[in-house]
Amino acid sequence: MEIEKRTRFLELWDKYRHFLTVKQQEIFQMYLIEDMSYGEIGEILNTTRNNAYESVKSSMNKLEEIDKKMKG
Repeated sequence: MEIEKRTRFLELWDKYRHFLTVKQQEIFQMYLIEDMSYGEIGEILNTTRNNAYESVKSSMNKLEEIDKKMKG
């Protein structure tokens, strides 16, 4: 992930993570904070790499959507 994008999502994570489900928070933290790959996340959580990817993608979309709503 690009540095600017990573920085942006770290900021959004700090502000809005409580809007994500517990599972989304867990997977997003593993990906963004712990810098794990989708494959590693899938192995640890006994799911597929694709499910981990979809969860991260969904979380990113949700955080951006919430940020837009908060800014009006």
